[in-house]
Amino acid sequence: MVEISLEKDSLGRLTCALQDGTGRAVVTASNTPEAAADLIAALDSAERGEVGECFWQEGCGQYRWLLRRNGDSMRIVVLWSIGAMTGWENVFWSDCPAEPFARRMREEMGRIGLG
Repeated sequence: MVEISLEKDSLGRLTCALQDGTGRAVVTASNTPEAAADLIAALDSAERGEVGECFWQEGCGQYRWLLRRNGDSMRIVVLWSIGAMTGWENVFWSDCPAEPFARRMREEMGRIGLG
């Protein structure tokens, strides 16, 4: 199971800590309200059996979330890019139970006032 912790930092940025076994990442967004709404929309899309995708903007690059449901499982991939020349770097990848992941993400969004 992926452990999720969302916070708003002192600058108002959205911070998401993800952990699954030894895989860990901290994903941030400077466009907090839009990033939160886009991630929930991507999660909704993935739950319908489509690919869910969203981007979290940062000053020097962007994170790309890819979510895909396959039966009872959810594949979560988070990538980072500073531009077209460097491409995308994998920062987090996991397969976990879909419903607990979706429920936990929504709980965390609600807990910090973004749900």
